[in-house]
Amino acid sequence: MRALGFGLFFFGAHPGPAAARYDAILDLAAAADRAGLSFVSVPERHFHAFGGAFPAPAVVGAALAVRTDRIQLRAGSVITPLHDVVRVAEDWSVVDNLSKGRVGLSLGSGWSANDFVLAPDARRYERRRELVREHVTVLRALWRGEEAERTNAAGRPFAFSTFPRPVQAELPLWLTAGGGEETFAAAGRLGTNVLTHLERQPLDVLASRIGTYRAERERAGLDPAGGRVTLMQHTLIGDDAAATRDAARAHLGRYIASSIDLENRTVTGGGRTSGGSPVMPFRSQADADYDAVVTAAVERYIGEAGLIGGVDECRQRAARYLEAGVDEIACLVDFVEDDDLVRRGIAGIAALAATLSPEAADAHAARMIEQFNR
Repeated sequence: MRALGFGLFFFGAHPGPAAARYDAILDLAAAADRAGLSFVSVPERHFHAFGGAFPAPAVVGAALAVRTDRIQLRAGSVITPLHDVVRVAEDWSVVDNLSKGRVGLSLGSGWSANDFVLAPDARRYERRRELVREHVTVLRALWRGEEAERTNAAGRPFAFSTFPRPVQAELPLWLTAGGGEETFAAAGRLGTNVLTHLERQPLDVLASRIGTYRAERERAGLDPAGGRVTLMQHTLIGDDAAATRDAARAHLGRYIASSIDLENRTVTGGGRTSGGSPVMPFRSQADADYDAVVTAAVERYIGEAGLIGGVDECRQRAARYLEAGVDEIACLVDFVEDDDLVRRGIAGIAALAATLSPEAADAHAARMIEQFNR
């Protein structure tokens, strides 16, 4: 049986001084490193408190590189259409050197038109999904040391390679997929991994998308079983299942409210969400309607779309993800604003990971068979 990998995923919306937030992120990542988790991932986010600590993931990654020893350092995601991809290669090569070869990147297309004030050409926004796929090829070539060519300020062609040279010969890459089948298919054709979530796709749909990904890998002449599907999950795991769920509710409510505010500001600011319209009601609607939507979202994460509760119930849910074809869980932990609680939750993630090792899974299956045969 395959082992299910686990890592941390940061995407907090914390109030208070940013300096304290960075201290906490570094401490929590170091705790995850000591606990034996596989990776820590930071996002790219602009112009809003939701994820507001992460406008520059490579900078945070550089700090993580010198505070950790073993754990892989990922960006989830770098929004490459906002940047010159040459600078993306340079910045993350620095982090790869600082970490002695522990970098991995998930590339995202972005969804908010407001973010594209950083790259205001309207055509760039319209072509953002196509650009990401082009950037996969360019990043791989630059990482390997191949030459690129641009036109310099004198109007002449200039061939160059990027420096510093990275430690890793190949750059581990993911595509960030919100649920659209074409992104899963593109990841399969390109031979990247996939970073996804359950926010707008139920588990059976995700399983179908993973099937598409594997089939496209095979059509591209790649090992269909190769590549990793990484599933982001809001995660809080504790010894007392009921108390853990209760603790998560208040934090999730505040976190979801911040997410709603981001989407509403995007729409009222002239941008659109990825689906073309807001998915949550505006706060100007009746408070009862707004609160009902937030409550329903909280209960969905607790009941079916997150890893929140005790180790045993989370193991059962994680096992279903494994059956659906998921390879790794990216545990979004900093929706909780209590860092001590998050730290205890990291121990819970490590305990869950141990129960889902191949040996533990086989032993669990044997116990189930024995009980069935009694």
